[in-house]
Order: sequence, then structure tokens, then C-alpha cells
Amino acid sequence: MSDPLVVSIGWDVRGWRSKEQATAVLGIFPETPKLRWLGISPLFPFKPGTPLGFDSLVGPAVGEEGADLIRNCPVITIAIDAPLAFPADFIRLIEGEAITQIPTKREIDNPLAYRACEHWVHDAHGKKPLSSSFDKLGNNATLAMSICNSLREEGFSVVPQDGDLNRHTTIEVYPGITKVGPKKINRAIPPVDAHIPPNLEPGTDQYDAAICAIMGAVYGGGGSVLSLPDLGMPLVEMNPTEGWIFSFPPDYLKQYLSEKLPGNTHAEIF
Repeated sequence: MSDPLVVSIGWDVRGWRSKEQATAVLGIFPETPKLRWLGISPLFPFKPGTPLGFDSLVGPAVGEEGADLIRNCPVITIAIDAPLAFPADFIRLIEGEAITQIPTKREIDNPLAYRACEHWVHDAHGKKPLSSSFDKLGNNATLAMSICNSLREEGFSVVPQDGDLNRHTTIEVYPGITKVGPKKINRAIPPVDAHIPPNLEPGTDQYDAAICAIMGAVYGGGGSVLSLPDLGMPLVEMNPTEGWIFSFPPDYLKQYLSEKLPGNTHAEIF
């Protein structure tokens, strides 16, 4: 068996002391079958006193040996379901700048609570993300941002904050956008759900981690293998330091929103 051309790690993020982290690892190979699930983690906590980084994310899904084997893959994407930046105005406020805000009509328009990319998700996809600065999501966000700092030291760039500097990248995703309904228990749209291992139940953290991994594989160049469109790229007018939520195009997703999902029958774990 050859080495994978693309590896994607999906992480469904929980808080610092949670025992319910979940990661899923997907490989795109040059020979058939091109798509192979390399591992799905059980729910796990990060070990106290152990540095965060690539091994702590990937090890629970593929083991220490597996993490060593895929570390040198030419293309690796880590797709994370958590904010990887705080709103720029919020950062300026806590740094002591004389920021004043006028109350907004809609909560989503408050620049202390939401980033421009979250405004875009709300308007383009009809989904309202939680606020990393105002809601309890800050627990997940600070964990994800901390791991991103460790990953930078291991050669990963966070896109778009750092620019697409190399072939080892970290991106922010939102698996809820990819589901046919508003609830966590809803399945992903059929073209995504078809690739998810059949033993993963919708509504579980592992299922959401698998959605993240599929989106990461598309970002890494595996979209044609998965028969999925490219993810939407950051808008040029947005501040890259606030990050971007990568997702499939709104029009592509909308065609599936009212469809009933068939049973999942043909994905396998190898």
C-alpha cells in the first residue's frame, strides 16, 4: 500500500477539561480505494501536563505509530470546528484601546461579539454561530487557538491568518452548515454523508469530526476524489486576522436542505 497523497484531520472541539474531544483522520491515496478512513478516535480528554500539538490530536485516532507515519505526508490539513480568532474590535478593547460601540439592532452585528466571517455565515447560510467572546464557546476557542500555536511550531500555517505558507495547514470549519437541518442530530448533506463511516451516528462528536475531515480533504485537493466542490475562499474585503469559516458554496448546500437523507451504506473504515 502506498503512502497517502493527502491526509485530513477533523477535530470536533470541546473545552479544556472535557473528556469528549473527537478526531477523525482521512487519507486520499493514488490507488483504489482512493478514500480511506485511517482512524476515528473514541471520545477522549487531553492529558494534564502533556504538551498540546499534532500527536495529541492525531494519536487518539491512529495511535502514536500512525501519527509518526502520516506526519510526513506532503499535504496535511487539520480542519477544526471552533473559532481560530477573536473579533478584532474585541481584541482592541481588551488591549485597552478606547473602543466605544453603539448598540446594534441585531446581536450578530455587534463587532465585539462576532467576526466578519460570522456575519457572512449568518447572512449566506442562515446559521448563527455562537460568539467566541460573549458565549461559553470561548472555552473551546481558546483550546483550539492554543493548539494552533503549537502546530505553528511544528510547521503548520493557519489560513488565512498566516497565509497559505505551506502544504501543512490548519483551517476553521463549521460542520453544522453542512447538515440538512438545524439540529446536531441531522445528517450531513447526501454527497458528504455518503463518505462517512456507517458506524458513526449523526449527532455524535465523531460524526461531526468526520464532516470536518472531509472538508479538510477537499481543502487539501481531494475534492475531485470525493466528488465535492471546492470550499469558498476568504473574501478579499475581510480582515484576515479574524480568520475565515471554510464551507461549501451556499447555493450548493441549499439544494439539499429539504431533502430526506437515504441510509448510509457504502463508506468503510480501513
